[in-house]
Amino acid sequence: MRNTQRIQKQGIILSLIGGILFLSLIIVPVNSDDVQGTDFTANITSGAPPLTVLFTDISSLPVIEGYRKWTFGDGTETIDPIGNIAHTYTIEGIYDVQLDRIDSEGFHSLIKYAYITVVVPTPTPTITPETTVTTPITTIITTTPTTTIPTTSPTTSPTTAPTTAPTPKPTVQIPSEFYGQALYSSNPVPVDSSVVARIGERNAGEVIVATPGIYGGPGPFDERLKVYATLDEMGAGQVFITFWLNGTIPAGQTALYQSGSAQNLTLLFGSVTPTPTQTQTTVPTTTPVTTATTQTPTPTQTIWPPTTPVTTVTTPIPTTTTITPTVSPTGTQGLTLTFEPGWNFISIPRVLATGADTGAIFSSIDMAGHSMWRYNSTAQLFDRIYPATRLNPTDGIWLYSAQKTPLQLHFAGSQGIVERALFSGWNGFGIISIPGTPARDALVPVENSWEYLYGFDPLNQTYEISIVRNGAGSHSDLRHMYPGNGYWLYMTKNTTFEGIMPDV
Repeated sequence: MRNTQRIQKQGIILSLIGGILFLSLIIVPVNSDDVQGTDFTANITSGAPPLTVLFTDISSLPVIEGYRKWTFGDGTETIDPIGNIAHTYTIEGIYDVQLDRIDSEGFHSLIKYAYITVVVPTPTPTITPETTVTTPITTIITTTPTTTIPTTSPTTSPTTAPTTAPTPKPTVQIPSEFYGQALYSSNPVPVDSSVVARIGERNAGEVIVATPGIYGGPGPFDERLKVYATLDEMGAGQVFITFWLNGTIPAGQTALYQSGSAQNLTLLFGSVTPTPTQTQTTVPTTTPVTTATTQTPTPTQTIWPPTTPVTTVTTPIPTTTTITPTVSPTGTQGLTLTFEPGWNFISIPRVLATGADTGAIFSSIDMAGHSMWRYNSTAQLFDRIYPATRLNPTDGIWLYSAQKTPLQLHFAGSQGIVERALFSGWNGFGIISIPGTPARDALVPVENSWEYLYGFDPLNQTYEISIVRNGAGSHSDLRHMYPGNGYWLYMTKNTTFEGIMPDV
């Protein structure tokens, strides 16, 4: 006597006949609710060859570790971590399309039978053929995720060329600086008084008076009143700065915020209420800072410690203070930097020789009253570079030059290992490779953490086209980075750059 038991569930029939288990697969239409949210679409399902079809995974759950495999029915399979892929059918036929994917609920395999029809139409110039739409037949198989995620490359590449998404430009702002005479009721402002700059009601900078009647100084290494504007303030139009003695007594003068400017401005406190007036500045009309970004530095009130007193300011035009290193360099002649008129973004590619490893090496550059700057990624603000400021490998430095000027760097004979902390967001950076090298090679120590970078063109005073990690075309990371050039490097997470610098 034959014993038969039938169990049917989701189109699968299990039959127990004579002690033998038989499996039968019933092909029935299945909607997206029946397949636990697994589904895909095509932008076109019929046409003449070559027929390019864009398939899109519209499943409700994300895939795990990028595992998604398409089987197009013409003998081609492709691994697709994105979920949007184009395939071209070149031969007439009716093709089944299968999507295999792994998500948090397991392994899913969705087949749409006779989904793509590729046929050469018969020429019928006087008759418009009717199109019969057939509902695709779908089969879904769901099992426990026992499939090993493949690590090999797909057998067929997508037919659509990859594109590089636009990258945001940095807007870390070089501050606007002020210095000059400070008088209260025609008398010199006393030592240890503070001169505060405000934008609206916000304190945007502060400097301590070190010499009676004088705040800041005209030399490139002198202390200044440093002022930042926020992105919102700049987006609202012209930004005016007011000045206050000890935060309570207004000056009769105001100034227009200009990133990278250095202004000699006499401040008269306690006489009149300040009204917006534009002051003459010493900066070029183009600065190296843009105004489109994904990161806005947080403005903070900065209190400057007193420095060596500035005795006089004899002219309203900034002058340049020349400081010569007191120790002769003992290292090897290294890279020669060339400063172009205007702003320059340079970097330090090696450990510098003793006596030639501080900000004093730039004293021969006529900076036209501007300061030098190094970006502090932790505070998201610029730090001034002074004669005693130590310069380190990979440092990115902004420096203004009045004319084209060469500068010889001197490298230490013994180099060793450089370790540089890089932080999520923008970092000023330079490479240690000599000569230049492709960006993907120069940044191997942080290859999984950097996203894109910008160089600066000092001749045109503008940023270069961005280099994007794994980018293509003009954004390719095969483009070279060059020693001595500064770069804005965008990191996706905090990490440490480590590299070995050969002895010279």
